[in-house]
Amino acid sequence: MWTSQAKTAIAAVVITCLVLLMVDDSFSPINETVFKVDTSQYHSYSETPESIEVVNETGEGRNRTGILFDTCVLNELDPWDATINRYFHYGFDPLKNCKRTVKEATKLEDGKLYVLDGRSNIQCWWRCLLPKDDYNYEAKPWNKLTNGSVPECDIVETNCRENVLKSDDEMKKAKKGDSKYKEKTYYEFLHAQAYRNTTSESAEKPKEVKKPDVHIILFDSVSESQFIRSMPKTRHYLREYYDAVSFRYLNKIGVNSRPNGLALLMGKALYPIKQSPMSVGYESDFVNKSDCNKGLDSEQFISFQYQEAGYKTLMSEDWALGVFNWPSCKGFKDTPVDHYMRPYQLRVEGNKYKTNLLRKSIYKGVCRDSYAPQMEYLQDLLEKFPDTPKFTITWMSYVAHDDINGLFHADDYFYNFFKDNNPKLNNSYMFIMGDHGMRFGQVRKTSVGEREDNNPFLFMALPGSLRGDNELLATVRNNAHQLISHYDLYATFADIVAPHRPQNSKKVILRGSSVFKPLPQPRTCDRLRIPFEYCICENKKKQIANDAAPGREAATLMVEKMNKVIQTDQNLKDRCAKLSLSNVSVVVEQFQFEGNLTIYQVTYKVLPGNGQFWGYIGQNVKTTELKVLSDRFPRLDSYDKTAFCAKKSSFAGYCYCKSLLPSSTTTTTTTTASPIKKTTVKNIENSTGAIPLNASTTGDLVTTNSL
Repeated sequence: MWTSQAKTAIAAVVITCLVLLMVDDSFSPINETVFKVDTSQYHSYSETPESIEVVNETGEGRNRTGILFDTCVLNELDPWDATINRYFHYGFDPLKNCKRTVKEATKLEDGKLYVLDGRSNIQCWWRCLLPKDDYNYEAKPWNKLTNGSVPECDIVETNCRENVLKSDDEMKKAKKGDSKYKEKTYYEFLHAQAYRNTTSESAEKPKEVKKPDVHIILFDSVSESQFIRSMPKTRHYLREYYDAVSFRYLNKIGVNSRPNGLALLMGKALYPIKQSPMSVGYESDFVNKSDCNKGLDSEQFISFQYQEAGYKTLMSEDWALGVFNWPSCKGFKDTPVDHYMRPYQLRVEGNKYKTNLLRKSIYKGVCRDSYAPQMEYLQDLLEKFPDTPKFTITWMSYVAHDDINGLFHADDYFYNFFKDNNPKLNNSYMFIMGDHGMRFGQVRKTSVGEREDNNPFLFMALPGSLRGDNELLATVRNNAHQLISHYDLYATFADIVAPHRPQNSKKVILRGSSVFKPLPQPRTCDRLRIPFEYCICENKKKQIANDAAPGREAATLMVEKMNKVIQTDQNLKDRCAKLSLSNVSVVVEQFQFEGNLTIYQVTYKVLPGNGQFWGYIGQNVKTTELKVLSDRFPRLDSYDKTAFCAKKSSFAGYCYCKSLLPSSTTTTTTTTASPIKKTTVKNIENSTGAIPLNASTTGDLVTTNSL
């Protein structure tokens, strides 16, 4: 008979061996010298963390950690759910009735410039725009454009002028030697290319191990379901000809693009997750640092690792502010990639550089979407560097950000892109994805839309050489049915490049796990650093009567918390009005579980402005005491018209600009005029107009440039 002590000892040995095996299989990086795996997210949950108050949850799904909802049930969504299907207009095309107003007078082809306007009385010029930092470019001197001119740069600006005869009277008055002509600029345009300086390359390059390309192609604000609805042809081609795998349960980790972008491309957490009944609590990676005022050049930007490994790198965004710069953050002080499209967007819509003529010409004037120059830029890199490993990031903000129907018309374009470039992309890892789903509008106000917002899409294709690796494919396909986050994708990008980095490379902190290895278990939102507000794991809720207790009392507490933010945020106070709870009914949903705490999701409107928000509140069953559980309150409606004065704040959605309030000094027949005379932003609920291509973004919502 075994003694109890012997049994305990044997059990301890067995558990230790299993843990060691799990760590070896799941967490061991390819190159240990360049990774530092953050195992703090894989706490031993056999005991309750001391910092967390025990919540006595009972019944189905009871927790083992002392926090609520320490389980995860993943259910598939119906992309054509009846509650949202009426909002879709499948044939919507913002360019359908577009009439070209600009005839292109210059062309950049195979690295050479040409004049297309054959008239004898015109002269065209060109200059290079070189990236300097995320807010500035260096403009080189103008050069007279002759056919075959070779610009040695990526971003090329051209303009053309026509000579107009002066009037006879002017000619008679002209002094001897004066020109008979005056110049008139009638054409401004931009061209982008991936310039390759072949003369500076070594004649004899050392042979390298063939490295696969890595391409990230990201559609801002597109969910898993939206991609299925909007791009059936593209999805079909990716599945059938690249063997792409759909990861159905990618979970966003932040409300908008910036926190998700930092997790995806930096592997870092912008915001902390405070300790609560639903979380053990996690610190921000920017504690005691102003990440906005501090440049990102010393951060672990994923592109730096690929540059270090000898890859040619590229990044483009179609928005001048950019994922790392919103709301007014420093971003990169130096160019972070080899090929950076930033000067293009700065020239088109940057406040310091834009011109009306160029803004009218570059997109709408030639009837093209803002993503077209980006994809052409990527295409040129594929063609110019066939013998060089490439790492690229193409982030498209405008096409779907403000319109749930904005992506339908793009299906043909991307279907043809992946089809035409199949040979060039065959030896590539491809990540075609979103950062989050649609964040506002009528669809977002439904329970299905809430889930879509939290569930961005992800299609991943392996290089052709690896598609026959059955063991790898089995692991990837198994992981594709599990909960993952942007932290896991960062770990995956780092996993790919790890074998090619120098042994003395700076270690990278990982908050997630590569999808090429068996994922650590169990996988719940809090273990993966996903805030409960955005968790796609199914937790049963029931809607109770509108305004039922504690709805209005809870909403009042949330509004008080919002007002404290307005009073303390330097970019909000003195600019934004104090908020109060609207008389509109408060919607209350109660999470269904048995325990000593009741949790409610509360949706409410505020005055002035009728902004709609939601958040979580907890109520002690015994004392009935209420406690706000949400750190911030996501907004469900667009706020570009009311928050233009707060564009530098990450809490801009809370703002109703005081300048919009009726003036106390006006007469009964006069009201204070809004600084915005006319908005060009299409109301998302109507889904009938084109997305403004001459727009910038405030609060991660596409708005007019006046905001």
